[in-house]
Order: sequence, then structure tokens, then C-alpha cells
Amino acid sequence: MLFLDIKKCFKYESRAGFTVIELLVVIAIITVLPAIVISNFPQIQKQFAISRAVYKFSQDIRSVQDMALSSLPYKDQFGESKEVSGYGIYVDINVLGNKKYILYADNNDNQASNKEYDELDYIVSEIDFSLTESEILMKEINNVYNNSVSINFNPPNPDTTITELNQGANKVDIVFAVGSDLTRTRTVSINTAGLIEVK
Repeated sequence: MLFLDIKKCFKYESRAGFTVIELLVVIAIITVLPAIVISNFPQIQKQFAISRAVYKFSQDIRSVQDMALSSLPYKDQFGESKEVSGYGIYVDINVLGNKKYILYADNNDNQASNKEYDELDYIVSEIDFSLTESEILMKEINNVYNNSVSINFNPPNPDTTITELNQGANKVDIVFAVGSDLTRTRTVSINTAGLIEVK
């Protein structure tokens, strides 16, 4: 029988521990990384807040587009069906403020349909994002005569009507901004073909 020397079979070195330099490097990394993250945290929060507001707005536009495609009648709070000629979204910075917008059903009674929001239309929902994103506001609406716009979708295609467009313009840009830093913006564009783009 052969007797093997265990020390020869298993050669391994033993170290007493870490050097002081290795420990200092690890401690430096552990302290620097959280400091970087913590110092940028408010900016990161604002970036996420503006992204949430913009994507919620674009999702609401897609929602009224889908309602127009479905061609279903609007049901009011009492469950009664109302004939409508389409659905839309209404933004008016001067009247509603810069943190609210309305999703509406375009009333079709007595030929009241005018492909824009008015007091005869049914309010599907009024969105106030100051409750969820208090730092965010709608800074401006571009390519329109004033700071209001109705974006209306009529079945069956749905056809898209944008009110108050400047002459020659084929899209409206709604610019969202952080209240404490108006240079930090995101834009939702809707064109007359119904394409929604977030920039």
C-alpha cells in the first residue's frame, strides 16, 4: 500500500487576513457609492415623477381613442346610455389650471356634436395629477392659438380633430415640467392622424 503525504496532495496557502490597503479600498467604495446615490436622489425622484405624469397622460389619450374605436354609447352615473359621436381629451391651462385635464364624451343629442369639448358634453373623468405628482405641471401647449386644446376622436377610424391648431400645424405638443425646475421637461405630441408620441 502506498501512503501518501496529505500535505503534498493538498497544497494550499494560508493567509493571515487582509492588508490595510485592501480594507481602506473596500471602505472607500462602500462610503462613496451611497453618497453618490443619495446626493442624486431628489433629481431621480423628479425625473420619475415627470415620466409617470407624461405616461399617464398619454395612456389617457389612448384610452379615449379606444373608446371611440369601440363605438359604444356612453353610460352616465345612473347607468343610462347616451348617444355620443366620439370621445376626447380637453386641456385648458387658463381655466382648468396646469394640473388638470378632462376626458369627455362628445354629446350627440340634437346634433350637439361639434368635435370639441363644451358644456353639453359628458365628462367621463376629470384628472387632477396634483394629488399624485405635486411637483409636475403642464407648462405650455404648443402649436395652438392659446393654452387650451380639445383632441377629439370620432368613430369608426377614429378620425382625429385637434381644435385651435395654428395654421399649417398638424400636431399639438403638451409640455410637462417640474415646478421647481421648468427647464426639466417632457412632451406629449398628438398629430391629426391620431399618433401619440412621448419625447
